[in-house]
Amino acid sequence: MTAKLLKYLQEPYPYLYRNTHRLLLVLGIIGVLSLLFSYAFEPFEVNVSEHKLDYFWISCIHAFLPFPIAFLYFTLLNLSMKDDSRWTLGKEMMHLCFLLIAIGIGSFLIRDLIYTNPDNWSFHYFFEEIRNSLLVGALLLTIVLPLNLERLIHKNTKSLQKLKLQTATESFKQQIITISSNNEKYQFDVHQFLFAKVESNYTEIYTYKADEVNKTLFRITLKELETHLQAFPHIYKTHRSYLVNLHKITACVGNAQGYQLSLKNYAETVPVSRSNIKAFNAYFSKI
Repeated sequence: MTAKLLKYLQEPYPYLYRNTHRLLLVLGIIGVLSLLFSYAFEPFEVNVSEHKLDYFWISCIHAFLPFPIAFLYFTLLNLSMKDDSRWTLGKEMMHLCFLLIAIGIGSFLIRDLIYTNPDNWSFHYFFEEIRNSLLVGALLLTIVLPLNLERLIHKNTKSLQKLKLQTATESFKQQIITISSNNEKYQFDVHQFLFAKVESNYTEIYTYKADEVNKTLFRITLKELETHLQAFPHIYKTHRSYLVNLHKITACVGNAQGYQLSLKNYAETVPVSRSNIKAFNAYFSKI
């Protein structure tokens, strides 16, 4: 049972926090729903005699306090996130738990603005505020996230089943490409190119040559490399961090993030993000 749970938590999950406008919209919607729920149902014990403000305004504070905390948290997380294609359900749950704890601490720190209770700064209320935040978030963590995971897996798997995944016949004529950046030059045969991946300020270029996979770290952006290879439509950007030779695909499976591609002579998979699925499908529909 434990092994199955750990495996389930390692399921790929979409990283949804890159888009600032979408993040603000989602946080705003959650704040409004939280306000309506708290004001209508009063889910936690309310002692009106301790209130400095009307209960409506207290509900507003508790509903929208998470907004700046969550925005700051995800902004910092974005800065540290190198490869969001490795994001999993377990990581999503863990970071949301950390966020809920931070919101609970924030609620504790503003108690003096809301309540006249002389024990506002006690450990009792410190743990109570964190507990209440975790209880509110328990629905999201234990129900909404797994349901959304299954929905996305079903959606992307169904989309993949409609796709006739076949590649055009490759030409084995040598086609050498030379790329230049920062007074450096690198050459490779397009036929041997597997994929390229962003790695900090560099790009990792993977090729298959002499019966082995070779990785070259080159100081060039993925966008610049894509420009060098624009004459080859089968060299395709499947993800914000990946450029893939579609002629090398041997298999494809759907998951919550989009697709995962298996490439010839390469053991691991590379991603097709959800935002690129439509264009990816359109490419193969033309073959």
